[in-house]
This record gives sequence, structure tokens and C-alpha cells, in this order.
Amino acid sequence: MTEIRNYDTLALVASAAAENAVEILQEAIIRNGEAYWVLAGGSSPIAAYKELVQDYADAVDWSKVTVLIGDERFVPLDHEDSNWGTIMKIFDANEYFKDMVRIEPDILSTIELTAQSYESRIQSLAINQFDLVWIGVGEDGHTLSLFPANPALVDEASTWVVPVHHAPKLPSERFSLSLEAMRHVTELVIFATGASKKNILRQARLKGGLPISVVAEEVESSGGEVRWLYDDAAWGEV
Repeated sequence: MTEIRNYDTLALVASAAAENAVEILQEAIIRNGEAYWVLAGGSSPIAAYKELVQDYADAVDWSKVTVLIGDERFVPLDHEDSNWGTIMKIFDANEYFKDMVRIEPDILSTIELTAQSYESRIQSLAINQFDLVWIGVGEDGHTLSLFPANPALVDEASTWVVPVHHAPKLPSERFSLSLEAMRHVTELVIFATGASKKNILRQARLKGGLPISVVAEEVESSGGEVRWLYDDAAWGEV
């Protein structure tokens, strides 16, 4: 099932995403005794993490929540370009999040080894589904670190993590969750925000074929729910 929600501002998108995350994670904990949440970098999710830390810190038993990263740049985790490092700084500002189970990537000597290491860490969890996955959208329609013309969009890889070379945005080497991983998602939340994304998001809605479209279709066809969170700047006319 796909649901599209439109909000006036990014701040309202962030608030809605934080509230929804609390609901989904609480439901997973009640159902399974634990919850698995895949995090996203980018300015829109960052606003939602800050909202969560400020207004919902005591709403979830974070010791029962395991967090992972959907994609990461091949940089040290304390580098300003690190998705993981940037997000963890936000969570570390509030004591409630200290017990969160964190599946931190190991940045090794090559991106291949780094991707393989994170794959092993995920597989060691022996999980079948991610309860919640957050992703953003780039101005070229990429999501995670799956860019247009990326072989991972057509390869039937059985791994959940793939190395990415020659990304059109720096840093050019990254790892990303794969389409196979996206077939194991209960709820996918897509941050569709900003005027600069309006044209590519319209194309995604009307024509498909872009990485964001492919990922959303994979989740939905595998039985997951897809929730698009737009702000007015990104919506435009269909």
C-alpha cells in the first residue's frame, strides 16, 4: 500500500515522521519484543531526528530498538560527510538514547570489505524484516546510495549490502542497502521535500524508472507499506 501525505513545511514533515516512527517502533516492540529501524542521512531526516530527540525521547523503550544505516560514505565515522556519525551526534545529546542498540559500520581498507563487513553484521542479527526504513530523495532521483544507471538497480544480488563506486556525488565510494534488502521492509518512509526536488519527484510519480521509484515499487510489491511525506515546496502539480 502507498500513502502520500502533503504538509505545508519541512518542520511539519519532520514532526509527522517522528510521530510515525514512535508509533511504528512501539507496535513492533509490542508485537516482537524488539524493533529494527534503518536510518537515513540528509537534511530532512536530520530535522526529524532532532524532533524525536526533543519531543519523543521517553516515548519508546530505546533499549529494544536496533538502528542501522541505509547507506554510508567511505569516510571515517567522525568525518562531517558520515551519515552515521552525524546522526549519532544528535542521539548522543539525549540520555534516553544511550541504550539504543547501534549496528555501527566498520570503515575498513576498501569499500568492498566495508560493505561485506556490514552485510555480515546485518546477517548476524538473523532478522527477516526491517520494521521501519527512512530514505530521502536526491535531485537526480537517487535514494540510499543507489544512483541512476547504478548496476545494483538491475542486478539480482542476494546480498543486502552493496559497494558503490563512482557515485556522481562526492564522496564517490559508498555502500548501500540493496534492492534485496528492500524486499524485507514493513514500512518505508520517503522524505520528499524541497523545491529543488519538485521536478524529479513529479517524474517519479508519473513515469517511474528512477531509483526512488524502483525502491518504492520493490517495497510495495513485497508486501511493505510506502509512505511519501511531501512538503509544499516539493509537491508541485501532478
